[in-house]
Amino acid sequence: MKHLKRILGIFVIFVLLPAAYGASQNIAVEIDYGGLQQSRKVEITWKQGITALEALQSVAKIETKQAGEFILVNSIDGVEGQSGAKAWYYDINGKRATSFANKCILNEGDRMRWEYTKDVCTHNKEDQQ
Repeated sequence: MKHLKRILGIFVIFVLLPAAYGASQNIAVEIDYGGLQQSRKVEITWKQGITALEALQSVAKIETKQAGEFILVNSIDGVEGQSGAKAWYYDINGKRATSFANKCILNEGDRMRWEYTKDVCTHNKEDQQ
């Protein structure tokens, strides 16, 4: 019986506790390609100070463009934004992001979702007249 308790204790210390602790140290990254490719979800290890852009770069091939001090995601895995038509937007834990991806610091356990959807930020010249 003593051996069983010892084995159970070792199991808890080396298997269950690290699994429970490690589960909260991940970030879920989901990419919805707007029907052009199959959506996918990947979990990565959270690191202190990691940005939304860095997390995305770790799971996908992206192209960006500079807009002043900000970096805009223009393409994810070859699916490129079309000004005035479709663009890449992201949310954190189900809420639309309020900052650019290169400025958004993620917390452990965050769920980040990138979506290729209607461009609501760029206006066509016809819309401005």
